[in-house]
Amino acid sequence: MSEEIRRLLGQRLSVGFDGFTVPDEYRALVRKYKIGNAILFRRNVRDFEQLKALCADLRALISEETGLEPFIMIDEECGSVSRLAHIAAPTPCAMAIGATDDPENAYRVGRLVGEELRAVGVNFNLAPDLDCFTNPDSSVIGNRSFAHEPEKAALFGARYARGLRDAGVVACGKHFPGHGDTAQDSHLDLPIVDKSAEAVRATELVPFQAAIRDGIDAIMSAHVVFPAFEPEQVPSTVSRRVMTGLLREEMGFKGLIVSDGMEMNAVMNLFGIEEATRRALAAGVDVALVCHSAAQAASTMERLLAAYDEGTLDPAEVRASYDRIAAKKATLQAPTGDGGFFGSEAQRALARGIMEDAVTVLRAPEGAALPTVDGETLFIGLPARAVTLANDDVPLDAAALCAEAFGGRRDAIDGQAAAKTVVAVFTRHPDRDALADRVRRLAEEGARVIAVSMNTPRCLSGLPDSVWQIGAWQYDALAVEALIRRLGGR
Repeated sequence: MSEEIRRLLGQRLSVGFDGFTVPDEYRALVRKYKIGNAILFRRNVRDFEQLKALCADLRALISEETGLEPFIMIDEECGSVSRLAHIAAPTPCAMAIGATDDPENAYRVGRLVGEELRAVGVNFNLAPDLDCFTNPDSSVIGNRSFAHEPEKAALFGARYARGLRDAGVVACGKHFPGHGDTAQDSHLDLPIVDKSAEAVRATELVPFQAAIRDGIDAIMSAHVVFPAFEPEQVPSTVSRRVMTGLLREEMGFKGLIVSDGMEMNAVMNLFGIEEATRRALAAGVDVALVCHSAAQAASTMERLLAAYDEGTLDPAEVRASYDRIAAKKATLQAPTGDGGFFGSEAQRALARGIMEDAVTVLRAPEGAALPTVDGETLFIGLPARAVTLANDDVPLDAAALCAEAFGGRRDAIDGQAAAKTVVAVFTRHPDRDALADRVRRLAEEGARVIAVSMNTPRCLSGLPDSVWQIGAWQYDALAVEALIRRLGGR
């Protein structure tokens, strides 16, 4: 197979690796197969200088071998799905931003994230999430969604994408045609959304169509089956009816189509990574993500080269996709390298202000003000837990931090302590029902209970009407700080 064909097909993969520097096997992969793009994760991020040097090395390596700048991709949505929160400015999650009811906050966070990415040399953000959170049992989306209402998700998602683009970073909306009405996580299983085409067009597709009208650069596929559009019931990523028929032809999208990770079980278990990637490219995907293994990337490239040779990848479509990729790469902006700006106090203050606006009283018994929280208050709660493989959560005990801030007591879920005022911190966790039972008992005993969700409001379902409910949206230090200020009346 000629080097020219390897250059054409090498642009169709974005490949990840372990470590803070480029491994030798990755260099060999790029040189042999002309891999055109890289994807980074938390495992690749130690500090600002290290990440800047890593991105510069990738740019030099891939540009020399392929003749084009690489897309250096990352999942830096906002909130819990963040690869940089431990070194940059932590941000409010999409649902928290939506709770402020100000779409300009979405733009501000998108711009903040874009500026931080460009500072280190990342030029392609796999965000925003354009899913409508219509299934409260969806753990994979949850607070990654701006809203359950299609029009609100569309408005906030478009403003976030515009912020990224104004910062000089490629924006990629996801997960098309929609992942918000699924109870399964496609990292683990194959979700099916069994709705009519009319219902999908009226809900899931609304934010994507708005993003397309606003000129979004790229859209990521979902490994989700939509029988209304794909009667063979294969995941959307490998469905030509969805990727080309629906997204390109019906909805008029002319930008780049990017796959979700091809190692995810929803496609791996059906086809294996090599054949799944071939099917994705034949369906209309421009760039497929192989996130973890150089060996898998090599075997996938061999399958793509063989498919080109045997005619199961159309040469004209391969060339057209290459041209789309090259045209977008010609517009990439150089990194700023601004270490003084990266993670600065100005960035952090902006994020704190939006997070504080987001903390919301969802229910107040008979409209009553929140009870006073002080040193006599009892705090109980659940620890932080990664609820989806898309998250990079850091262990945290919000109830303990709140107790420390107010000088109150921290009690176990099955404890026996009583108090006039109680703050109970909820999130998605196996012990959620046990905490709810404790809250019911305390309320029956006459305690004034404030229940806080550090995820979606679903965490607070089934609690007595006498309980105050607060949405704090995400389980991290940024939200805990904002919650403490709200409980303190500030």
